[in-house]
Amino acid sequence: MKPNFMFRSFKKTFAFVGLLAIAGNSIAQQDKHFSMFAESPVYLNPATAGFAPGKMQLFTNYRMQWLTISDNPYNTISASADGRLFDNGNNFLGVGVNFYNDVAGDAQFKTNEITVPINYALSVGKTHRIALGLQPSWYSRTIASSSLTWDNQWNGVAFDQAIPSYETVYSQNINLSKFDVAAGFHWYGTFKKNWKISLGLAGHHLTKPRINFYTDDDRLFRKLVLHGQFTYRQENSNLSVIPAFYGFIQGPNKELTLGSNFRYVLRGASRVTGYFNEMAINFGVYYRVGDAAIANIMFDISGMTIGAAYDANISSLSPASNGVGGFEVFLRWRLQFGNKGLGNPSIQ
Repeated sequence: MKPNFMFRSFKKTFAFVGLLAIAGNSIAQQDKHFSMFAESPVYLNPATAGFAPGKMQLFTNYRMQWLTISDNPYNTISASADGRLFDNGNNFLGVGVNFYNDVAGDAQFKTNEITVPINYALSVGKTHRIALGLQPSWYSRTIASSSLTWDNQWNGVAFDQAIPSYETVYSQNINLSKFDVAAGFHWYGTFKKNWKISLGLAGHHLTKPRINFYTDDDRLFRKLVLHGQFTYRQENSNLSVIPAFYGFIQGPNKELTLGSNFRYVLRGASRVTGYFNEMAINFGVYYRVGDAAIANIMFDISGMTIGAAYDANISSLSPASNGVGGFEVFLRWRLQFGNKGLGNPSIQ
């Protein structure tokens, strides 16, 4: 075989082996992750629904990963909407809906999720709120085996899918769907007008849904998530420092991402229309421990935000990835009507 063909075959084999490990081995379980996690914390914790500035937040995100490892990069699309109901300026009911679609590798290993976060937020003093949230969800997985090729389909020149594979395990498209539940706690506070703090704790996959396509033996590990964000803006300054972190434990898997954004107001809000005339630019640097260095940039204007991030892979996978991790882009729109409430610490 030609060297470049052998290398492509190795990359496909590597990606497929990783796929089978995820699909069939419980010790390889790990949920998808986003680099710009702080921009829509409702993905992390159902108790954060409704805490964004304005009455409603619309958010969509696209992530592409492992472009240099597989001819079919891993793609994740998400969309969400969350807001407040029965808001009297102190307490409110937060509600939302999230959708995820994740497609991985040559087998088009697809994960779909629809989640409905619901919480109740209660004022504690004038500048603090706590919230408890619950999130029912629907979870499904699918493998499109028609796109796979096997060793005995090699005809000496190329893989020929017309040749019988004689593989019975993945001889047809297979899928499963399950009900799942998450729950969370969230605290948000403001100190001396220039300090804002947000901390949350959430448990996901509380029902431990089955992930094996053929037996009940392998179930998704429960996942414990801890996240936080802090905002400091010096008086009479246009610059804010916004450090954040996100960590989880899921069975044998652990992840910790931490870093900071720096937000500079290019034009302040008018006194008539308030926050949503403000224009600002964000730059951020984060580190996913043992995995990647992350840089992002965001631009805010009148409640609309567009952002992009890039992961540089620095893990033991870097010889295969050539240091290329993932690219991510998002669009967010915050709608303001009525009173603003306490808001989210990611925005001044």
